Amino acid sequence: MDGDFFFVIGIVLVIAAVVLAFVGIRGSERFPPNRAMLVGGTALFAAIVATTLAFAVVKSEDEQKERNEELAKVEEQPSNEGEAQPATPGGQPQASAGGNQQAPSTAGGQAETLDVASPADGSLVFQPNGLEAKPGNLTINYDNPSQVPHSIAVATANGNVLGETQPATGGTQTLDVPDLAPGKYIFYCTVPGHREAGMQGDLTVTGGPTP
Repeated sequence: MDGDFFFVIGIVLVIAAVVLAFVGIRGSERFPPNRAMLVGGTALFAAIVATTLAFAVVKSEDEQKERNEELAKVEEQPSNEGEAQPATPGGQPQASAGGNQQAPSTAGGQAETLDVASPADGSLVFQPNGLEAKPGNLTINYDNPSQVPHSIAVATANGNVLGETQPATGGTQTLDVPDLAPGKYIFYCTVPGHREAGMQGDLTVTGGPTP
């Protein structure tokens, strides 16, 4: 059974209605000619309507059954989320893409901290003027107790600045330099003329793992 049945029944009802209307208009005084024809016509229309309703109910039940079967098939399909991940050669399950994987820790772990200061009288020197550190993250605490503005910066031997602070007086500044590789570096004051007057030092990074 398909939807064409409704189309055919609709045409039959329309034709019957038109015919009855035409006959009724042409012979309104003697239509219907007898009671039997009236009852028969009414019964015919009732039968057509009842058949149409029965077909609609049956078709609706068939469609509902098909939908239920499709839903059951979908629910029976295995979910990828519940599948076990394949094991690696070492016996550990592989992490799925996008999973909560723990990021590897950076080499060197916690940042190494070094202290540098300058004289309280404002002299243009660092104390000490030579620093040594291991590869990895480095934090420099610079103490300037004087009222002469100073700062501290770290650069590579070829002048590439890795980090610097702003000139300040009477306090401590913190400079963080990440992922230092083994090699020679320079730290200096960025205030114009101070580095040229000798306010600089050497930073040597050696030993330990390379980040």
